[in-house]
Amino acid sequence: MTTAHEVSLALIMPREQALFASVLAPYFYDVAPSIEVDISDRAKQMLHRQDVTAFWIRRGRGRIGFALVLNLPDDRRELSEFSIVPQHRRKGLGQQAASLLLQEFPGRWRMGISGHSKQALAFWGTCLSVLPGVSELREGAPFTEHQTKSYTFDIAGPKND
Repeated sequence: MTTAHEVSLALIMPREQALFASVLAPYFYDVAPSIEVDISDRAKQMLHRQDVTAFWIRRGRGRIGFALVLNLPDDRRELSEFSIVPQHRRKGLGQQAASLLLQEFPGRWRMGISGHSKQALAFWGTCLSVLPGVSELREGAPFTEHQTKSYTFDIAGPKND
């Protein structure tokens, strides 16, 4: 059980497609305003792909954001999308959510950073440098023309005592 101040993750179910689409619209406007995306189609695609795991980021009973993890070959992961709704930002909740999410899947990770979101650039630059279990952190070239850079890193697995 979580308290109202704790962050948790919950799988986004395909039946929640319309709700998911409603949070994707402002997210895509923020990170890629020049891209024309059919939001409903994108939500459906993400919730039905076998190589994607979609999570609500929750605080207590409320949804405060979402994350999409792309499961790559060789047990690697890409943090494809990550968002905390604006009214819940700058309170440490995104960092809590990132820590939970990354610890869920130990191993090699990568992510691209949107060129349109200065907040994402600042957040991930700080977050990845302070999260426990992060090693081999490297900055690299963007994966797409809409990104400013990328990060690759490893996440340590649970400690065996």
